[in-house]
Amino acid sequence: MGFNKKVAAIVSGSVLAMAISSAATAEESGPSLSANVGVVTDYRFRGISQTDSNPAVQGGVDLDLGNGFYAGTWASQVDFAYGTDETDFEQDFYGGYAGETAGGVGYDVGYIYYAYHGSDQDEDYQEIYGSLSLGDASFGFAYSDDYWLQSGEFYYLSAGYSFSLANDISLDLSAGLNLFDEEIFLNGSDSYIDYSVSVGKEFGGLALSASLVGTDVSDQECFFTDWCEPTVLAGASYSW
Repeated sequence: MGFNKKVAAIVSGSVLAMAISSAATAEESGPSLSANVGVVTDYRFRGISQTDSNPAVQGGVDLDLGNGFYAGTWASQVDFAYGTDETDFEQDFYGGYAGETAGGVGYDVGYIYYAYHGSDQDEDYQEIYGSLSLGDASFGFAYSDDYWLQSGEFYYLSAGYSFSLANDISLDLSAGLNLFDEEIFLNGSDSYIDYSVSVGKEFGGLALSASLVGTDVSDQECFFTDWCEPTVLAGASYSW
């Protein structure tokens, strides 16, 4: 159920759900292909569990054209606990353009389509997104004309800051404001805040992370579940 979920899942186990390679440059370097695979103890997107608070296996493939343009696909197990008619997995398709100005401001704009498989319900939706970064700070925006489960227009504003700690450990802080045009997605609420605090370290292509992820949504508003409650997550991914 924004921005690149691959990044979100790796960083928060979801939702720094949001800067897609915002510091990338548009230098001419020729096309390159990369892939990643990982596991998280709970797939959280914008603070909400996508797996009924259970682990998920995830992975994706990215194509960098070397001139600022990129495209890719990413997939994850999901479990929305519908009963017998359950969604099995999510697959995202995205493309965009990223670069950096002469003043050092990174930017990224693009389109992403979220496809869900296994359920007869119409859960697919699309978003356009954009982000800016300057130094260790980033700011993002996403818009959907008809959000997950046909819940109407949706807007997402996010901000993040990264710190470099000793021993090449990173500390990432993020917060997002989720705005709905109608009170359909949540029970009686048209907005909520999500946040994450993550620490991570890379060992070559292996990235490990631990995160505190949460929202300000009550269990009653959150589909009468604990999917929105603050929780500690762990994740591991390998890229090549």
